[in-house]
Amino acid sequence: NKTYVVLTTEADKKNAHRIANILLEDKLSPCVSFNNIESSFWWEGEITQSEEVQLIIKCKENNLNKLLNKISESHSYQVPEIIYFPVTASNDYHHWLSSF
Repeated sequence: NKTYVVLTTEADKKNAHRIANILLEDKLSPCVSFNNIESSFWWEGEITQSEEVQLIIKCKENNLNKLLNKISESHSYQVPEIIYFPVTASNDYHHWLSSF
């Protein structure tokens, strides 16, 4: 069972924690970390700058699709950033994640 990291951004801490709590309560992820970031991106024909909160979500492969769907359903953005990739973790961390 592979370990995945999923990245998404939210407008503020309140929205970021709301999504994290949904994922944790539904047992789709055992751990979500947060970073305050600044982003520059194209939106509606203009370059936009924004302060955001990045969520770093860890999950098992068998929870990935449900987790991605739950983020899409719960997100405050019209087009949320949802990026995911398989990762290699230490044996102890992978065991902890897999036991969840």
